[in-house]
Amino acid sequence: MKRIHLQLFLYEMTHRLIELEDLPSLSSRQATEFHEWYKTKRKLLNFEVHSQLWVKVNVDGFSTQLQLQPNGKLVEEDLFTKKGIKGLWHVSDGFLFMKIISGEVIVEYQVIGSNINNIHSGFEYINGILSGYSKFIQIKNN
Repeated sequence: MKRIHLQLFLYEMTHRLIELEDLPSLSSRQATEFHEWYKTKRKLLNFEVHSQLWVKVNVDGFSTQLQLQPNGKLVEEDLFTKKGIKGLWHVSDGFLFMKIISGEVIVEYQVIGSNINNIHSGFEYINGILSGYSKFIQIKNN
């Protein structure tokens, strides 16, 4: 288990964004809940990440389509306007990391896999600052 797991657990329980360095210790009850929650997570695998399209939905409802290419590049497009930006992705230790640079703004996503369904969860960082929570949905290809 990594600290990012604890960060995501606390967000999903409290709906508060907490930076990694500010994570509290868990009570014994919370630790039990955390271990049960952790059983619902899994490592994402490199080959599965680029074999399907993804949809990202932020808490505020903003939705994009993500095309992750085998060479580590990605294209993120607004679902409705089709405006797109390019970035990079990689899988490390079972986590999906994405980075998009647009001018002076650097947007990074950290995604943790779900073993219940194809709806994964993660955080958005803007210029290194934790800024949001999103769901990342793997779309099956026809």
